[in-house]
Amino acid sequence: MGESEPGPDGKGILHPEGMQAVRDMAAGIVHEVNNILGVIIGNAHLAKKSLTDQAGLEKYISEVRGAAEEGRELMRQLAVLASDDSLRTRVLSLNDLVTSAASGLKGRVQLDLSGEDPAVELDLWLAQDALGSLVRFMTETSAVSSIRVATRVVGSAVALTVEDDGATPTDKELRALFAPYAKAERRPKPGVGLTKLADLAARSGGHVTASAREPNGLRVVLTLPLASVSK
Repeated sequence: MGESEPGPDGKGILHPEGMQAVRDMAAGIVHEVNNILGVIIGNAHLAKKSLTDQAGLEKYISEVRGAAEEGRELMRQLAVLASDDSLRTRVLSLNDLVTSAASGLKGRVQLDLSGEDPAVELDLWLAQDALGSLVRFMTETSAVSSIRVATRVVGSAVALTVEDDGATPTDKELRALFAPYAKAERRPKPGVGLTKLADLAARSGGHVTASAREPNGLRVVLTLPLASVSK
């Protein structure tokens, strides 16, 4: 498998591989950690100068704590990607996972769920985190006014489609979309969120693709094998 491997429609990336992907990820981590350290160091300096100002001191200490928690979350997410450990998978309702990922965003998200309620074998934490990251990435795009999430059973597989009506990515942006810390024009950085979606697909025997949506927008399709459920 090369550095970027297209899906069935020629778009998207299954998993970032190769030395260039490693360099890109390392550069992104350095950038993110430096940002976090800058917040911690700057606010610690201001807190030291504000020892007699209780309100100011509390504000700067709160900023330090927030940045430290952001760093801890970044390390936790990277640890998931770096781990070769077997995930604790179980048979889950894909419709339930989608509903959970879209909760709190119902004003912008239209759910179009399969009546067959497809079951898939996934790690619950990783699946919720990956799907939630994808939905948040789309909702954070200022040009997006609506998002559609659909599940469809096709033979022995299920397709989960998430699409929006925001800015249309270029072919170059589509190829980079699942690279950690990539930033498409007029779209926010996905961080490691979309990379975790690709990791979820790879670990589960499925694949994920990204393509432009007509007349405008982004479409991401996660295809997973259906789990056999005992009657």
